[in-house]
Amino acid sequence: MRRVAECGHDWAMNAWPELNGKAILVTGASRGLGQAIARALSGAGARLALAGRDAQALAAEAQALQALALPADVADPAACARLIAQAQAQLGPLDGLVNNAALFAVEPLIEASAQSVSAMFATNVQGPLLLAQAFARGARSGGAIVNISSIAAARPASGCGLYSASKAALEALTKVMAREWGARGLRVNALAPGHIATPGVLEDLAAGKFDPAGIPLGRIATSEEVAQAALFLLSSRSHHITGAVLTIDGGEGL
Repeated sequence: MRRVAECGHDWAMNAWPELNGKAILVTGASRGLGQAIARALSGAGARLALAGRDAQALAAEAQALQALALPADVADPAACARLIAQAQAQLGPLDGLVNNAALFAVEPLIEASAQSVSAMFATNVQGPLLLAQAFARGARSGGAIVNISSIAAARPASGCGLYSASKAALEALTKVMAREWGARGLRVNALAPGHIATPGVLEDLAAGKFDPAGIPLGRIATSEEVAQAALFLLSSRSHHITGAVLTIDGGEGL
């Protein structure tokens, strides 16, 4: 039995028997939240295709999880079509897609260039849409898509206008996908995490740039806690949930 102990939690990683043998593609899987989701799925016995821009880090992660490594930039439309085709060729019809790859940048809107807008929306909106389209065309009934959004979609902050707008757009797409593709037997949901204990956020905490005392539950989330929510939305336990945005922020957005 694989277990990951983090922040006092001891997760039994084979607690999702319904995901055993499922074929799932995770983007942005070489680090951060995508890595945590991939590891949780691997612990549940899923057959994985991992995508990411860092080919070396991706290969190492794929080898550790006995998964398929597919280096790609989801901002490239051709790469999106290729990702789904390659994953299907190796794993067969896909059961799940996790659209986690994202671009984040702090840039005041008064300074935002056309190039910045294009880059942000190509990665955070166009990429997930194109991947979801290709997945929906080839997926079997019962498949699930999880789009990774952010509480920034509902709580725009200064300097994060483009990021917030892109995540709000992704949430809107999630709801329309759910409405249009339900007849195909597909469910589409989104996760909206708050601050997660990633290296960058932990550096901000150490530098006093962020105070978790304002969060009702008193701390930021671990990546594993968010990953467990992704497994729930991918599993049959959420079989009557679609078009939902599940917020995981300890009450930060209240």
